[in-house]
Amino acid sequence: MSLKKAKESGAMGIFNSKYGDKVKVYTIGKKGEIFSKEICGGPHVKNTSELGNFKIKKEQSSSAGVRRIKAVLE
Repeated sequence: MSLKKAKESGAMGIFNSKYGDKVKVYTIGKKGEIFSKEICGGPHVKNTSELGNFKIKKEQSSSAGVRRIKAVLE
């Protein structure tokens, strides 16, 4: 969605100058019980145990020595 629409929907982001015209919005929670809505980089946690059960959908190299996953909470 557009950055403007993402912000209007309540999504938070802190790197305004780094976002393009189109951004991804990651939401944690169910409709009416959303507790995180973030632009682009997605949610970050110190340890995956904070998330509970999740299923990895995609895994890839982000940069040298860094791996990135895309997962959904179960």
